[in-house]
Amino acid sequence: MTNRFLRSMMALAVTSAIMSAAAVQIAAQAKAPPPPKNPPPPGWIDPRNPPKEDPNWKPPRTQDGQPNIEGQWAQASDIITYSIEDPEAERAEHVALGGQRPMIGRPIIDPPDGRIPYLPWAAKFAALLHDEHKKPSKPEYLDPVSRGFQEGLPRINYQGAFQIHQFPGTVLITYDYHHSFRVIPVDGSTHIGKDIKLWMGDSRGRWEGNTLLVDVTNNTDQTWFDIVGAFHTDALHLVERWTPTATGHIVYIVTVEDPNVYTQPWKLRIDFRRQNVEEQWENAVWEGNKLGGLPQEFWGSAKKAKK
Repeated sequence: MTNRFLRSMMALAVTSAIMSAAAVQIAAQAKAPPPPKNPPPPGWIDPRNPPKEDPNWKPPRTQDGQPNIEGQWAQASDIITYSIEDPEAERAEHVALGGQRPMIGRPIIDPPDGRIPYLPWAAKFAALLHDEHKKPSKPEYLDPVSRGFQEGLPRINYQGAFQIHQFPGTVLITYDYHHSFRVIPVDGSTHIGKDIKLWMGDSRGRWEGNTLLVDVTNNTDQTWFDIVGAFHTDALHLVERWTPTATGHIVYIVTVEDPNVYTQPWKLRIDFRRQNVEEQWENAVWEGNKLGGLPQEFWGSAKKAKK
């Protein structure tokens, strides 16, 4: 009797474990965002379902031994700065009114549901910014880039094209958008003082094999990740990984941390392709940019904020 009882209990435990594992797997699958409703553009690389990489591929090297990632680059992930959580639904009105092509890229790869893991208070504030973004009641409820401020990181990396330049001890990135640029020392130098806050943060890099790992601190709290109000505080800390995985292909994965706003670190992925262009063209934005339909106190708020 005792042996039969023990065997029954063991069988029940195994069955329970299998069912629990299956439930976890089903729950994880249920959390994943749905596939795009619109057809992808030619050559699209889905950040959430990327192609397999060749582990044996080796990039060319610069004269000082860095993996060579120089050149003009642009994203192939079809990410729109309007919304990084649900671009198709959020931008549907713009597409309907303006006849623009829907963009389908969802760059958040962790958590699996593709959503920013806000703390409860932060989720409420993000919802407020979202509700206000089309017709804001205050200037600070309008997207900072729409008011002429810099994009910040990582937003500038999916805002437009850019060019990477490499020098001994330094990687320089110049962006088409907003005259933005980044100087990334890879010489072992330390970050600037923690009380200094910058629109593009302070970047310090190092090479780990073929990956350029960039630690970004000293971020201001004035930038957003998208137009609908994905925000952070000045405790934002980013760890970027720029990895060339094939000829003309860079995989960019950034880990985002801000314990004031998020319940956990989260990750965003962008795939970049090399562009065969002769020169870099700007996409100009300026402070005081007069947005149609907005009162003067909105497009003039950039100047006021500096005083």
